[in-house]
Amino acid sequence: MQLQEALIRVLEQLGYDKTGPTVLLAISGGVDSVVMMHLFKQAGFPFAVAHCNFQLRGDASDADEVFVRQLAETAGVPFHIKKFSTSTYAIENGLSIQMAARNLRYTWFESLVEQFEYGALVTAHHLNDSIETTLLNFIRGTGLSGLKGIQAVQTRGASRMTLLRPLLFASKDELLAYADTHELAWREDESNQSDHYARNFVRLQIIPKLNDLNPNFIQTAQRNMARVNDAYENLDFLIRQSLGLPPSGAEEGFTIDKRKLKALPAPAQALAHLLLPSSFSYEHARQIAENLNHVGFELTSDDGSYVLVDRETVVVRMPESQEQQTVALIKDDDLMLRLPDGTTLFLIRRDAPDKFPDGKHEIVVDAGKLIFPLKVRRWLSGDQFQPFGMGGRGQKLQDFFTNQKLSRIEKHQVWLLVNGDEAIIWVMGMRMDERFKVNSGAPAVSIRWII
Repeated sequence: MQLQEALIRVLEQLGYDKTGPTVLLAISGGVDSVVMMHLFKQAGFPFAVAHCNFQLRGDASDADEVFVRQLAETAGVPFHIKKFSTSTYAIENGLSIQMAARNLRYTWFESLVEQFEYGALVTAHHLNDSIETTLLNFIRGTGLSGLKGIQAVQTRGASRMTLLRPLLFASKDELLAYADTHELAWREDESNQSDHYARNFVRLQIIPKLNDLNPNFIQTAQRNMARVNDAYENLDFLIRQSLGLPPSGAEEGFTIDKRKLKALPAPAQALAHLLLPSSFSYEHARQIAENLNHVGFELTSDDGSYVLVDRETVVVRMPESQEQQTVALIKDDDLMLRLPDGTTLFLIRRDAPDKFPDGKHEIVVDAGKLIFPLKVRRWLSGDQFQPFGMGGRGQKLQDFFTNQKLSRIEKHQVWLLVNGDEAIIWVMGMRMDERFKVNSGAPAVSIRWII
């Protein structure tokens, strides 16, 4: 099937057509993204272009930017560009260059999708990328979930941005052939030819040898990943059905009947599957399975996930990642926000009052210190703030919760109101942060939580 016809079919299956909303294409200037952009243009799908200049390759990075800008201008579509101080960001946050670039670009992409109301972010990941990911996961150690390959649709970030990867059906050779047939120009990143990075090593050293063993390796791997994906879905369904759990699990936690868990052929494997959203490892799942008769046995993972073996049940509480756990964003002009638990936040701009609320169900903050959008989320391990009344001294939320005598379960039910720079404004229902108190004569915002 021709690439353009296949792309149209995939997009329609994902719920997108030529009359739908404009989507945002992430275009690096390499052959994959250039082919994707050409396919979208030829097929008549509305799109805009976003390009990241990570400033890692000197003049070559700037030349990539110029090249992609010209592509967008020729296509007559909106163009977004962002320069990043990637190396500095990586050092300051203790990240690899690859992870730093990933964090920077997806945070920016998410802001663009939200600001311009794009229907989705679209990347040019293809079949070879998916196979490389699967091989890397297998080499490093993984369960079935790591052998499924890259997924075509994903939801990311606080705004629940839709991420599409519609080219997963196409191999790298097919994309190159398309580019040659249509005489497309693209930019080469010389770092892709170095096997210093693990992914490049797999691409340049391992896959060619697998092709020697099986000339149809790419197609064989594609079929195998599809079978693993089906097996994973069946496994998930059967485990949850046998344990009486809802499909796809509960984001914040669930309770397992110990008798049903013990009846399974491999309780540790079932626990490892259910604990995937947390940072618990298979070894943790094995420890839990071996201590099912030990009432009171408990484990806490690095991300604050918690497991308790009770008399008849195993209680699991799994706080989500910061991206996933942010339930809502509050924009500058929002007056009200309803939370998933049915409670409501009201925001009212006002002058500083003569008498301030107690900080439990209402706070008054300095309007000039707010950076929108604000976030409402659950707490994360490592979170800290400056409790009002402590003279600006910082305190970890874990210690604050201990002082408040909150149980492990209760602390994971606390909402946080977080500023745009990630500073905690308010531990809702308990204490606001000293940094946001209203200075004399400053404009204020009253934030009230109605339960």
